[in-house]
Amino acid sequence: MEPAAQHDPRYALSPVNAEFRDLATEVAFREHMRPIWVRDTRRAFILAALFYLAFSITDFLMMGQGEPYATVLFTRVLVTCLALFVAFSANRYWRLLMDGITPTLVVALAMAGFLSITLLRPFDPGWHGMSMMVMLLGTYVFIPNRYLPALTVALISTVVFFYLMVDHFELPAKLSFIMGLLFLGMNLFGAMSAHRISRLTRMNFRDEQILRQANQRLTEEVMARRRLEQDLINQVHHDELTGATNRRRFQELARLHMRQAEAGRQALSLLLLDLDYFKQINDTYGQLRGDEVLKSLVRVCQGLGPVDMDEVVARLGGEEFAMLLPGLDQEAARMHAEHIRASIWNTPVTLTDAAIHITVSIGVVQWHPGESLAELLNRADQALQLAKCRGRNRVAVAEEGMRLPMSGPDSHNTANPARTQ
Repeated sequence: MEPAAQHDPRYALSPVNAEFRDLATEVAFREHMRPIWVRDTRRAFILAALFYLAFSITDFLMMGQGEPYATVLFTRVLVTCLALFVAFSANRYWRLLMDGITPTLVVALAMAGFLSITLLRPFDPGWHGMSMMVMLLGTYVFIPNRYLPALTVALISTVVFFYLMVDHFELPAKLSFIMGLLFLGMNLFGAMSAHRISRLTRMNFRDEQILRQANQRLTEEVMARRRLEQDLINQVHHDELTGATNRRRFQELARLHMRQAEAGRQALSLLLLDLDYFKQINDTYGQLRGDEVLKSLVRVCQGLGPVDMDEVVARLGGEEFAMLLPGLDQEAARMHAEHIRASIWNTPVTLTDAAIHITVSIGVVQWHPGESLAELLNRADQALQLAKCRGRNRVAVAEEGMRLPMSGPDSHNTANPARTQ
C-alpha cells in the first residue's frame, strides 16, 4: 500500500505536525477517529482528574490546614471539575475535541494550576521534578490531542517550571544543568512519541482507505463481470428481438419440467401460439412494425401467468411461440389459453401512425408421462392447425386420433383479421 499512497497527494503527511496536508482528508480522518478519541479522552480525563485530585491528600499531610493548602485544594478541584466536564461532554462537543481545543484547554489549565501551586508545596526540587515529568507524560502521551498543541503546552510549561526551580531554590549550576538535560530528554522523547503516534494513526487510516477503495473497485469489477456474464447468458438463452426464451433454451427447460412433473406426478401443459396473418402485417406495415407486434405479443403472454407458476414463454421461430404451463392440466391450460387469446385481441399494438388489433391461434396439449418433447410438440402443432382450420383467433385442444381437413389451414377465413383502430 505504501507505493500507492506515496503517489496520492490526498494522503501526504506533513513532517512538522504529522497530519494530512490535504484538509479534506484530515477532516475525514478526524471524523473516522471520533468514536475512538471520544472514548480514550473520556477515560484519560476521568482517570487523570481523579489522580490529580487524590494528591490533595498528600498536600494536606505535608502542608496541613491553612491558606496555602486552601489555594492548592481550590486549584486541584477546579482542574478536576473542568476535566470531568470535558470527559462527559466529549461526545457532544466532539469537533472541539478532535480539533484539539478542549484537550489543550484542560491540559494548559492543569499545567497552570500545577505551576501556580508548585512553590506552595514544601517539597524539594527532586520531588517537584518527578511531578513535572508525570505531567509531561500525560501531556504528550496519555491525553489524546493533536501534536503541535500538545508540544506547545509541554515546552512552555517546561520552561516556566525550570525557571521556577532555578529561581526559587537557587539551584547550583551543576544541578541546574542536570535538571535541564533531564527535562530536555523528557520533552525530546515525549515529542518523538507523540509525533510517531500521530503519524502511525494517520498511516493506518490511509491504509484502511486505500484498502477499502481497492475492495470497492474489486467489488465493482466483480459486479460488472457478473452483469456481463448474465448478459451473455441472456443472449444465449433468450431471443434477441422479443426477449422471450429461445428455442434451444426452451427445449432444455421443457425436458427439465417434464422430469419434475414425472417425479412429482404433477400436470404439465403446453400452448403453441401462432400469430395470425403475420405476413400480411409485415407487408402492410413493414418489418419494423411487425417486430413491434411480436414484442407486444410476448409482453401480453408474460404478464398473464399466475405469480406462483414457473411458466416459460419461448419463441420457436418466426411468429410461432410456445408456453410451458407447469401444474396446469389440459382444461386449466385451455382456459388460460382463452384468456391469452382474448387479451391479445383486446390489446391494440400502437404503431407510429396507427393502432392495430392482432389475433393468435393456440393449440393446447397436456404432457403424458413417458412422452418425448418431439411427440408433445407434434400433438401441440396438430391442435394449432385445428385452431387455424376452424377460423383462427381461437383455441383448440389436441384430440386422440385427430385428423385435419384436407383443404389445409388457409381454406377458412381468408380475410386478414388484423384491423386498424
